[in-house]
Amino acid sequence: MFHKYIIFLLIFLPNSVLSAQFDIWETGMTLSQVVETARQNDIPIRQSGIIGINKGFNQKLINERFWEADSVEYITTLLGYGAKVILKIHPDWPRRVYEIEIRFAGKSSSQEFKSELVKMLTEKYGRPDKSSVNLHKAYRWEPDENDQILLTMYSFPILSYADTLLKNHALKQKGYEAQNQKHGYTKKDSSKF
Repeated sequence: MFHKYIIFLLIFLPNSVLSAQFDIWETGMTLSQVVETARQNDIPIRQSGIIGINKGFNQKLINERFWEADSVEYITTLLGYGAKVILKIHPDWPRRVYEIEIRFAGKSSSQEFKSELVKMLTEKYGRPDKSSVNLHKAYRWEPDENDQILLTMYSFPILSYADTLLKNHALKQKGYEAQNQKHGYTKKDSSKF
């Protein structure tokens, strides 16, 4: 009987307990929660690919295309360097963040900055696993069973925080949709079968 209660509690724990987190963002947040968080913190969130000069939240950018976007983003300054923060959104309802990606720019390509970034993450998450992503050096931390932090050393470092279960499911869904589009299948036809 005791084991049934433990399983029940594990299933219904809030997402924030089991999520990868960067700044105010967490994997598992719904797109509605992202908008509300951006509004409360005056963050110039917008659909990825839309160029904006806003320095704060702009309700006009939260339109129909925003709600259908694969990812949303904003530009900020982190550790003294320009950075783009991208929240990747799962295609299925409820549309949830499955990965938070930070793309550094400017002089962040220096070896000194990259070393400091690795040192800072190592102090917080412990010793990383070293690997390679697309022939570039990468560092991987797995603070929890389904969370992964990956720092890839392209010419500019890219740091990502991901819920691996949500990410794998999202990529599988996107692959399924792309395959169906390639063959001319449409989602509206699926109800006919």
